[in-house]
Amino acid sequence: MLGVCTLDMHFVYVLPGWEGSITNGRVLRDAISRRHGLKVPHGKVVII
Repeated sequence: MLGVCTLDMHFVYVLPGWEGSITNGRVLRDAISRRHGLKVPHGKVVII
């Protein structure tokens, strides 16, 4: 599962459905490549 939230902890994107052992990069690439998928504004990324 991939969950993206704002700095004040409001979820803005959720991608469920990945099971088992998978790399974070693969889930992120899948989220970005989907139609109406995750849009990442340039300069606005904070990874925790």
